[in-house]
Amino acid sequence: MTARRQGAAMTELRTAVRTTDREWIIGCINGPNLSNLGNRHPARYGTGMTLPDLEARVDALAKALGVVVHQFQSNYEGALLEWLHENAADLDGLLVNPAGSTPYGFALRNAIQDSRLPTLEVHLANPALNKLESAFSEIVVGTVHGMRKHSYTAALIGMVAMLDDGDSLPPQDFWPLM
Repeated sequence: MTARRQGAAMTELRTAVRTTDREWIIGCINGPNLSNLGNRHPARYGTGMTLPDLEARVDALAKALGVVVHQFQSNYEGALLEWLHENAADLDGLLVNPAGSTPYGFALRNAIQDSRLPTLEVHLANPALNKLESAFSEIVVGTVHGMRKHSYTAALIGMVAMLDDGDSLPPQDFWPLM
């Protein structure tokens, strides 16, 4: 695809998804083990995609959509909490892949609840295939999983569309307190 056709395709995508021109700021948190993407269980998570590749893909889509995504990854839950605490006030929405913390990341879950941000849980694979129940599913607006790298692009498009159409978001008191 030529650069000109690619630019036209991105404009068409933005027109199809966006209903406002607001430049939303969306956080994207990636939890434990995503730093090893590309090496870990390629049959499950895909091949040829490292975390920097995935982040670049998200950044390119964000640019095409006219939004900003601040991405952060750590193998330590405390670092994820500190990042969210420091940045939540500047964010309009949140994408989170709790990764290795999915079944038991209650500290991160609480920080997400406290942030009161509309949040989508994202997974490259379907956690249920590993017989995992997510500690996060009850406190997020929705979950996007099982589509490998496309889970992130679908989640970003969904978040932007929800933010643009404020009626799509649940009221602030939707998020239950523990």
